[in-house]
Amino acid sequence: MLLIFMALETPEDRELFSRLYTENARLMASYAKHILNDWAEAEDAVHDIFVKLMDAPEQILRVPEENRRAFLVVCVQNRARNILKRRKPVLELETAEAMEATGYVESEESDLLEQLMEEMETLTDEQQEILGLHYFLGLKFEDVGKLMNKKTATVQKMSKRLTRILRDRMEGGAR
Repeated sequence: MLLIFMALETPEDRELFSRLYTENARLMASYAKHILNDWAEAEDAVHDIFVKLMDAPEQILRVPEENRRAFLVVCVQNRARNILKRRKPVLELETAEAMEATGYVESEESDLLEQLMEEMETLTDEQQEILGLHYFLGLKFEDVGKLMNKKTATVQKMSKRLTRILRDRMEGGAR
């Protein structure tokens, strides 16, 4: 990936993208893997983001330096979701065929997981990011706050409130 950065016009852009990739690619890939459940696809999502940004480097330059990590995480999150949407019909067909062949009946647990994913989609991107970084990636509230340029207490309160909202919705509470 780093060799691709040589295509950038200025040494400053090459340095910037090289540094951004070195500092953030692993985190971005980890986040994408939690969405895609496939490490190779997660790495492809990261690659796609950097290639797209290299076509228009001014996009990343407009983002304040302290917010660039969060920006990249949101970009890869959205890219991973797009990959998942394209993949979903194929997976549903394969899953249905496999279940029919083995006589497997969906468990209550998979129904709950599907319901949780549907409820998560009703949240804003920022809310999904907070929950995703904390629960899926296992980051501490302090680290989530730093990534999102928010106070630790704010992130913690938002996470608890969102968790309560999701639990209430899943238990049949009001939307």
